[in-house]
Parts: sequence; structure tokens; C-alpha cells
Amino acid sequence: MKKFANVVLYGCGISLFASSCVQKAEEKKLNVLFIMTDQQRYDMLSCAGNRYVSTPSLDRLAENGVRFEHNYCANPVSMPSRFAMVTGRYAGEIGYTNNSTKPDTLRVLPAARESSVGNFFRNAGYQTVYSGYPGFYCGRTHMEEYGFTQNGTDYYEGPADFAENFLAGYNPAQDEPFFLYLSFMNPHDICYGAGFDPRFPDELRPHQIAATQKYIDLRKTLSDEEYRAQILPVPANVEPNGTYAEMKAIGSGSRDWTEEQWDFYRWMYCRLVEDVEQQIGRILAALENSGLADHTIVVFTSDHGEMGQSHGLVFKSRLLEEATRTPLIISGPGVKKGVVDSKSLTSGIDLVPTLCDLAGIPVPENLSGKSLKPVLTGQTDKIDREYIIVESSSGYQINDGRYKYTAFTRGDKEASLMDILADPGEMSDKVADPAYVAEKERLHGLLMKEIKKITEQLPAEK
Repeated sequence: MKKFANVVLYGCGISLFASSCVQKAEEKKLNVLFIMTDQQRYDMLSCAGNRYVSTPSLDRLAENGVRFEHNYCANPVSMPSRFAMVTGRYAGEIGYTNNSTKPDTLRVLPAARESSVGNFFRNAGYQTVYSGYPGFYCGRTHMEEYGFTQNGTDYYEGPADFAENFLAGYNPAQDEPFFLYLSFMNPHDICYGAGFDPRFPDELRPHQIAATQKYIDLRKTLSDEEYRAQILPVPANVEPNGTYAEMKAIGSGSRDWTEEQWDFYRWMYCRLVEDVEQQIGRILAALENSGLADHTIVVFTSDHGEMGQSHGLVFKSRLLEEATRTPLIISGPGVKKGVVDSKSLTSGIDLVPTLCDLAGIPVPENLSGKSLKPVLTGQTDKIDREYIIVESSSGYQINDGRYKYTAFTRGDKEASLMDILADPGEMSDKVADPAYVAEKERLHGLLMKEIKKITEQLPAEK
């Protein structure tokens, strides 16, 4: 594979290679550092105004780049969301809208080979390495099909350990440019440790117990006053949403917990966010110390959100803001500094075209997402799109920034319509309101066209 010269732009004026710094900078390809957490909700950042979590490293990243306020996952569960982020395609295009531990490789692997960002960058001369949780369809044994060499599957401290070692040993004058995809498990372990959940009485693995047991132990060391000051308040929309109250049988999100259990659940979720934030801090510090920060695109996001007791629900899966809306921060050369973008609807399917565009790699055709480069570089203040689509095992949703129309594929409920500007907590379903008939019909028509586009991509049955 061709070697591409890297030039450290830090301290260029005092470098022995200062005379050639300008010429080589034009030849050098940008590096990419992609950091992903699991189940981190959009507002679980102190820079987003949340005073119950401390995320200093991510706050600094946001100060030096763009934080997208209205970013949504393509699907509010891990595997289909991650598939969309790595291929720029909806998982529904290959017939999956949920997690599947035994997917059909004849469906998955051709899509991975054709559309994975790992293969796009590898073919452009990058070394592409993946470390951490291999949460893709067929991921653990087929990461090479996605274009990545797997380096370790410890998804707690492993990605930070790997990044520190890799960046410390990286030689910008000799080594190929890099694309590092670093995937953490937390704060996903809220699923195991909080709320005294009886679903896993004796089935947890040691690392799953360890990730949450330390916070159970920490709680015992805090005074009641200290503990209460750290608890995320009960959400304003805690009462069950009528639409989803009718669909309780779908998913595993309902809990009959005491007030004490709910408090502990919300408290531990914040602590797990802080736990993974510390690991991310190690990675960003290693990047700074390597001298490569000024020539590296950094992306931070999560695969889906967390209900957090909103509508009386926990975990993910639901087509509601808390589960579908995720953090997205992008920084790097040419990216505006200290800007929060509050106008653009963005999606996990936008990451493949965005990264290719930023790195100067031809953007693949026929992807569902859009490049965010125009907003990131200040060419425009809003992405040119009318709406985004979110799919799930229970239905499809279209979101135009004000209205969210959902067509359900499971349960007795056929559809819902939310006015998320007037009703950000999604407590009032307008689908049967005569005043909203025009919006309902407009969005229904658009959504049916999008569903057809997704499903017509399905591979033919063998």
C-alpha cells in the first residue's frame, strides 16, 4: 500500500523540517479519530447545559468544533444504528430493523464490502483500525469485511489503551494516515446495574458486574445530601405518553420501580457517562501529545439514546426523542470553532458522506445521508434537507424539525403525530386532531415514499 507522508503541524516554525512544512501539508491526508459510546443521550453533556454530569473533555472538543443539537440515530438500537453509521445505509435496506445475533451473512457482508467507510478509507491509502465493542452485524468475526483491522475487544478501557499506544508510536513521516474507530460500551451498562433489575439475576459476566458495582459501592460512601445533589431530576414528561402506553407490550422499557429505585437509576446513568468520558479524555490527551491534533478529524457520537424515565420508560428502542436523539461533535482542520448548530437535522447516516468529503475521498453515490461539510466549514448554516427518517422494529418515523409522524408496524396503534416544537416532551398525540389533518397527510405521503425506497433495496430471497 502506498505510504503517505504526514507532517506534524504543531510547532512547525521550530521544527527541523520547517522549510518543507507548507509543501508537505498540501500532500498529507487528514487522519480520522472516530469515538463512539453506547446509549448516551443527546443531553448527557455538561456543554449541553446538564449540570448533573461532568464531561470536560467532550466540552473542550465541542469548543473547538461543531456540536449538532438535533442529531438522530437511524434506529434506536445498537446494531442497525451502527450499521447505518458505518455504511451510510439504513439497516432496513438489508432486511434488519433490530439487533440480530445471527444475521444472514449473504445480506450483510456484500453491503459491508460495498459501502463501509472502512473500505472507502482503506482503498484511499489509510490504515484503518477498530478497537472496542464490535457491535456490528457479524462484527466480531468479520471486521475485515467492514474494512477495519480489529485490535482488541475490551470495550471499557481497551479503546483508550490502544489509542494511547498507537498515537505514541505513530511516525507521521513514514506511516500511512490513519482512521481509528474506537467503540466504548458505556453508559450502556445502565441496562445491567441500576434499578435492581431482576432480568439478569445470575447471568451477568464479571466485567458487567464490575462496571456498575463500583457505583453501588460509591453510593454507600455518600451522605444523603451529597447523593441527592447528584441525582438527575425526574423528567418533566415522566407520565406515560398515550401512544406508547398503548404499546407497552412492545419492547422491555416499562418498569414498576419505587421512587428510590428510579433515583438510583438516574444517578448511576450519569456516573456511567462520566466513567466513559474519562476514557475519552485519555484519547484526546494522547492525540494532543502526539502533535497530530491539527491534522486530525475527530468525531464523537453515540449509537442511540436512553429513555431515562421519560414516559415512565427505560433504555432504548422507542421512537421518542430520548431514545433517538444522540450527541454529535465534529472538530478538525477547517471546521468552525466554538459553534453549536441548532438549525440542522442530522442523522447517523450522514457520517460516511461527511467523513469522505472532509478527507477528500469521493463521496459514494446513492447513500441516504448528506455530507455535513458545508455546515462544518461555514459555507452554510443549515443542511439542505426537509426531513430525516428513523426506522425501528416497531415502525418508521419522519421528522421535519417540527412534526414527527410515525407509522407503526407492530401493535394496534397505526400512527402518531407529535408537534415537537409546541410539545417537546411528546405528551400530546395529534394524529386524530382535525387541526393537524394537512400535516398528517403530507408527512404520511412522504414517509411512504421513503419506506418504499428503503425496502426496495432488500436483497432477493435465495
